[in-house]
Amino acid sequence: MLPTDTMLTNQKCVAVGRLLPLALLVVLAACTPPGPRALLDGERLLNEGKFNEAIAPLTEATVLLPRNAQTWNHLGLANHNAGRPNEALRAYHKALDVDVNLAPARFNLGCLLIDMKQPAPAATQFAAFTALQPKVGDGWLKRGRAEMLARQFDAAEKSFKSALALNPKQPEVWNTLGIVQLHRTPARLADSFNAFNSAVQQQANYAPALFNAALLSHFYLPRKPVDQRPFALDKYKAFLAMNPAVENLDAIQRIVASLEAELSPKPPAPKLVPVPATNPPPALVVAPKPEVLPPPLPKPPPEIVVVPKKPEPAPAKPVQVASVAKVEPPAIVPVKPPPLPAPPQPAPAPAPPRIGDHVASGWTGPRYTYLTPDAPTPGTRADAQTHFAQGLAMQRNGKHSDALASYQRAIRADGAFFEAYHNLGIVAEQMGDLLKSTAAYETALALDPASASTRFNFALALQRGGFLRDAATELEKLLANTPDDASAHLALANLHSQNFKQPAKARAHYLRLLELRPQHAQATAIRFWLRENP
Repeated sequence: MLPTDTMLTNQKCVAVGRLLPLALLVVLAACTPPGPRALLDGERLLNEGKFNEAIAPLTEATVLLPRNAQTWNHLGLANHNAGRPNEALRAYHKALDVDVNLAPARFNLGCLLIDMKQPAPAATQFAAFTALQPKVGDGWLKRGRAEMLARQFDAAEKSFKSALALNPKQPEVWNTLGIVQLHRTPARLADSFNAFNSAVQQQANYAPALFNAALLSHFYLPRKPVDQRPFALDKYKAFLAMNPAVENLDAIQRIVASLEAELSPKPPAPKLVPVPATNPPPALVVAPKPEVLPPPLPKPPPEIVVVPKKPEPAPAKPVQVASVAKVEPPAIVPVKPPPLPAPPQPAPAPAPPRIGDHVASGWTGPRYTYLTPDAPTPGTRADAQTHFAQGLAMQRNGKHSDALASYQRAIRADGAFFEAYHNLGIVAEQMGDLLKSTAAYETALALDPASASTRFNFALALQRGGFLRDAATELEKLLANTPDDASAHLALANLHSQNFKQPAKARAHYLRLLELRPQHAQATAIRFWLRENP
């Protein structure tokens, strides 16, 4: 497999904010109340690059202006650039609690999550940013980058193409698109080759694309009907002529020398010229010359082995009235068990845990902010039923926007229409609107807390949004009421094994799944995992 970071990229994620011009800040600071003055002082320090110094006035501003979302965003920006990621994370989340549509906070939070090695949640934030600011090309670029790192290659390709639709003269976007196309199933070598060449056409000295085009044409493109090695050698030399600062420069130079030797024409064999016969001199005994073997050629990079993507969950089907759809969880990936911990020391007996307290001990990912809505008031079900039927038809035809609008009309007609909320959650998630999806699921659960299908879909939505601990909590709640739900056991086992690194807890759920569904499609993979994790 060729990992994403083997080929060269040239992208950085830089947080943004709405900062006023410095001269204007100085004028305004002299005649403003304490709250705005603290905010202006903090913005001035941000403009000057004094991020540590900006934290104090911006913290004061959040105390005096707690409902000003931009104040929280600036505080996150200061902490982010000062190397305090946890404080920045809290500030960005607070900004979005105050204003869910604050686009700079979405962008900044996405950048922070990339820095924290959490590409899947970052992709969710950049998706929200591009929904709010679809004409900002950098949002699509960062979204595609996060999706690529999260191995969401189909989505990443769409995002990069959206960025190119806004501005096709971006060599870094063409280059990264080429890398993504190499990871598609099957690998699209021709498209990748064209993307790297497009990057070079936009900027002839763009080093990452020069190297990637050389690497692809040297090792991965077939030599018939056209031998691409001369092209590869030309791109390698152009890359090396730029004196690139890469760690494996020596290995690249050896590969180029080897390729030059392959392509150099061999000199013709010398012709023999007859010599007149003379009395031969006495024969000399000469010690045989030891055979000198040429040094071994450098090994080429490994061939691309495209690993099939994990099977995505089966798409959630629209529901009829009084029935709900259920999404199957993703397949498991076997992992090696961690080393056994040291024997526990005696300790006082703890209080009985609540649901969710023990599902992810030691895991410090982002947390979901629950809305906890009250059950809505019933309305006119007959009118709501008409809109619901229209939404169902639109959903079946893949017209998600129209379906979402119809379900919202059904809810306005009858606020207690459970099935409309449930289907609205499914459609919103399919459209990439995690916030609207989870809000709909929460309202549906307020109407019917015992709905296993809604709680399961809510858990999967939280998981896709990166709120893994909250997803596990919802699955625990589901199993507390429906202990024989095989899909919930599988999803919770996957979280424990793949994310929380708690094989003992994963094992219990996998064993229960095999008891309930011995012929499950993942049964073989599960039994392999159990054998590797005794």
